[in-house]
Amino acid sequence: MSDPAAPALSAAFRLREEERTRIARDLHDELGAQLTGIGMALGQLREQLALERHAALPQADYAAQLLQQAREGMERIIDDLHPPIVEFGLADALRWQCRHFSRQSGVDCRFLATDQLAVQDDFQVLSLLRILREALNNIARHAAASQVEVRVEQTGDSLHLHIDDNGRGFDPAATGRDGRRGHGLANMRQRAAALGGSAAWETSAGRGSRVHICIPVAL
Repeated sequence: MSDPAAPALSAAFRLREEERTRIARDLHDELGAQLTGIGMALGQLREQLALERHAALPQADYAAQLLQQAREGMERIIDDLHPPIVEFGLADALRWQCRHFSRQSGVDCRFLATDQLAVQDDFQVLSLLRILREALNNIARHAAASQVEVRVEQTGDSLHLHIDDNGRGFDPAATGRDGRRGHGLANMRQRAAALGGSAAWETSAGRGSRVHICIPVAL
């Protein structure tokens, strides 16, 4: 199952994730604090303008809306760089992602997990979460599915992640002609390889698809 290039690939992905985590932390601590300070000052200004019934109050209200948009944009960037949900463990991270996908897409996405999962390493949790995100993005863009089932289970020293949908499926041989989907599948395969594991697809046109990720875990 393991790839001879997996250790080097794993090291490269780990370094990348460590840098992304550092940037996310700096954004939260530095920019987040600055935005909070601006918000407090702007709130005081709006109160004063309201008391004076000043003509500039609508502009101050608009500035507050822009500030809120800036906060939301920062939170999206931080979530992309290093999703805070990773700290809660694999099952909670994947479950949250399924719920978020359902809210965003309207597609019923069910999550199933065995009680005991050996994955504790943040890098493994983050990598599997990114694989799931990539798979769900592909489903939202291409599959026209109404149901998705995400299942994670451990068998001995192997962890299995299954992502099934009832969409239109696809021809794996044709993915090279579909740049976005082909890139997404390559990303999933590389991330699985970086964990010492593998990624496989079962699909055919009109019959949905299944993504199967298998990685080794320490007992």
